[in-house]
Amino acid sequence: MVGVPLTILGDPNISLEDKLRYLFRLHNDSGLSIFKRTSPFLVLWRLWKTRNNLVFNRKSTTTEEVFKYICLDTEEWLNHLTPHAPIPTTTSKPLSHHAPTRRSKWTPPCQGWVKCNYDASHHEGNRDSGLGWIIRDSQGTFLNGGMGRFQGRYTALQSSWALGYRSVVFEGDSQTLHRALHNQTNNPRLKNYVNMILQWKSMFSSILFNFQFREQNSCADKLAKSALLSPQLYALFNVCPLFLHPSVNNDCNNSF
Repeated sequence: MVGVPLTILGDPNISLEDKLRYLFRLHNDSGLSIFKRTSPFLVLWRLWKTRNNLVFNRKSTTTEEVFKYICLDTEEWLNHLTPHAPIPTTTSKPLSHHAPTRRSKWTPPCQGWVKCNYDASHHEGNRDSGLGWIIRDSQGTFLNGGMGRFQGRYTALQSSWALGYRSVVFEGDSQTLHRALHNQTNNPRLKNYVNMILQWKSMFSSILFNFQFREQNSCADKLAKSALLSPQLYALFNVCPLFLHPSVNNDCNNSF
């Protein structure tokens, strides 16, 4: 379910200590993606919460729901471990979180989810803004992509929903927008834009908004820049375009 063998956890002949040692060995295995190294701990946490919900609240949870919650838990945990840089204020102490490094890799979503990386590009003297977005699965496989001269995340949301995706991680490199969406800054200029995004958010079954540096957003960045050079107002790709192949392959090679 999470990409690593966990059958050992259900073996009654293996002690709890040995099971925990196994999980820590997985967590320290640099050959695995950070998602696969972290998710087994969240599997245990979610199973425990599901059990308590059944015992104390008499609410059952389907396997599909448990799986989605595990993905959400893991993504949120990783996002809080490596969020955007803290916002300096005069009334609060600096956050203790570590900012993401520019050497971080693009990370695939959990199985059953897709990730939509998006970006916008602006050229001085040009009133148009280029948008690029790319949707990939848990194997890093290109599913859909698009580029055009529109607003950034809003069109990525619309396109993902129209294509039938309902469990989506949206990831971009705009700290300003990311902070506004997570209520960590008050930006009147973005208020209507954020409200529009939040309205679309309710139409998805499961959704996350992540921040990453441009280095981990290279595919969407290339699409956004290409949009400003293209004679077309908008382009939708169901097959990875040739000019994007190197960037997609590079993300896959660095993530698996």
